[in-house]
Amino acid sequence: MSPSSSPTYVDIPVLISGAGPTGLYAAVLLTQLNIPCRLIERHLDVSPLSKALVIHSRTMEIFALSGIIDKFLERSEAVSDFHAYIGSKHVAVLPALANKESHYTFGLFLEQKRTVDILAEDLEAMGGKVDRGWELVDTKVVEEEASGKSWVETTIRRAIVGTNIRETESHVLGVVEEDPEEQDKKYETQVVKSEYMIATDGGKSAVRHKLNIGFPGRTLDNNIIIFDGHVESDIQFNNITAINGVNDRVMAVFPLHDGQVRIIVDNGHLTPEEHEALKSEDLTVEQFEQLAAACIAPAKFKCIDCSWLTYYRVNERQAENYAYKNRIFLAGDACHVHSPAGGQGMNLGLQDSFNLTWKLALVLHGIAPKTILETYEAERKPVADGIIKLTAKFLERGMAQDFIGRTLRKIAFTIAPYILPYIAPDDNPITMLAIRYHENAINQRSKSQASIDEVYQVGQRARDGELHVVQKQGSEQASVDFSVRLHELLVGPGIFHVLVFASDMLLSSTKTQTIKGVETTNSDTLAKEIETHLTAWRSKWAYKKEGSTTLSLPPLKNASLDAIPHPPKPDILFMVHVLASDLAVPPAQSSEDGPSSVESSTDVLAENKAGEGKIYLDHLGLVHQKYGVLAKHGPGAIVVVRPDSHMGYRVLGAGKTAWDEIDVYFESILVK
Repeated sequence: MSPSSSPTYVDIPVLISGAGPTGLYAAVLLTQLNIPCRLIERHLDVSPLSKALVIHSRTMEIFALSGIIDKFLERSEAVSDFHAYIGSKHVAVLPALANKESHYTFGLFLEQKRTVDILAEDLEAMGGKVDRGWELVDTKVVEEEASGKSWVETTIRRAIVGTNIRETESHVLGVVEEDPEEQDKKYETQVVKSEYMIATDGGKSAVRHKLNIGFPGRTLDNNIIIFDGHVESDIQFNNITAINGVNDRVMAVFPLHDGQVRIIVDNGHLTPEEHEALKSEDLTVEQFEQLAAACIAPAKFKCIDCSWLTYYRVNERQAENYAYKNRIFLAGDACHVHSPAGGQGMNLGLQDSFNLTWKLALVLHGIAPKTILETYEAERKPVADGIIKLTAKFLERGMAQDFIGRTLRKIAFTIAPYILPYIAPDDNPITMLAIRYHENAINQRSKSQASIDEVYQVGQRARDGELHVVQKQGSEQASVDFSVRLHELLVGPGIFHVLVFASDMLLSSTKTQTIKGVETTNSDTLAKEIETHLTAWRSKWAYKKEGSTTLSLPPLKNASLDAIPHPPKPDILFMVHVLASDLAVPPAQSSEDGPSSVESSTDVLAENKAGEGKIYLDHLGLVHQKYGVLAKHGPGAIVVVRPDSHMGYRVLGAGKTAWDEIDVYFESILVK
């Protein structure tokens, strides 16, 4: 390397290296949370070649919680089904991306480039940008013994002439080895000093290499070819299509937005030496066309043009550590790579960012201790391990070449439509809705609460459900005529949501009782507890407002009712929502003297603003049931939902004892 001048020095709270979906989403979230960050990317332009194509249900949920889902819904195509073929014969329609658990019962088909475009637009709308042309050369954590302070020091460079892309780089998709240097190339350099760094620089991660973080795992011997282009065929590739070829090869076809198709085809197995010798430039369209045509024979197949043709090398690897000295964090492909089967990779990286950024924001705002950052690796590494095993199983079964494997695959294609209706769609691992975290410093079980089923335990994803908006009696609108979803209340990012499950105990405004040793409450007492604790929490812990930036969010259908806290104030860290399964709401009455003077016992809660103890009716108690809380004759419960919509704490009861436990929980995870 031959720098043109001495490096300049730049300070920033968070440096993000790599502007793919994972890095962009991290930058969007940090900017929303009023944390200045710099996002660098070595490429001058967004690649037109999209590795990822599908956004799964759980990712849609976190986009909605971040306030950015609308553009994704507008610019994509909802997809639930795969069309299965044996050769040229259509044999089944498989609901591979469907579920009944989420509001988003489908997947979104959207090329990665368009995902990048949307996230970049959102970042720019908040005053941020991608700093293109800069690549990371070196990074380290500087530890000053005298003061006990530490920070990240990163050297970055930008080519003075041309780009940072070197002629020596491999174009085989999926490789994880570091590319060699190009001699006699001149650069300008900078040294960036940051509190933290997020490495989202892909499978070849320069950060991981520079820090000597191991990347153990295996490279599979599958020889996979990827093609983008226009084709002619007797088979209409208007849907996601999986083909068990008559040549015993497997081919998957995905329709792209511009009339092109993405085709992934199995080309057998290679030895490590043969893999090393592969060069994408040696692969011809004629070779690919011959292989694809053999899969769907006797149907016709012809390539009209080609925009991308490459080999895909499947690696199943995970970084030994996701964090380095609690200052540098790996996310996305930088810390885990796996088979493309199931379309999990980009989604996994986006969810890494969603887990990490709120924790960084709490630390940088001085709200939480630095130790909270240790939960990032503790939570995300087991998730990635599960995804690697899941996609390995998909690939192994989908591309098995032995006689038994081929036979089982044909049987599966044939009988799947008869079996799948009897398999609970909520168990579909592809949707990523079942991902949970286990007990740690921020997922704590109540010591006073009897053991409950794991499906309701801390670390689980907060489930969604329909609620009805309760209006004060005498308002012009009917008491419970408007509905919202629970997830619509969990606005974010960066907010703890306290859900108070009141069961049917609010039928009286003054009466309380004890159920199985657990103290209940009434509406008047509950209203006072909420006001007292919410005021105390907000006075003790809040985000800094200076220079705060938020997305311009579209109006919501229930905004006029103040049913949804929208948009959240930039300094707010806590919100409280009350869910009751039964209410003493009298029927609307009128007389010659005017409306009835009878008041509901919940008027005091119905008057509360959204996020400040407003009450909602859980008709039939279905949401109570999803959280393992008795809807009838029960003591209720309080559940703390973390800023990333996983449950952090839960306790039976909604009386003073339960609220005191919530106080202790917050004091244990936040700075006192």
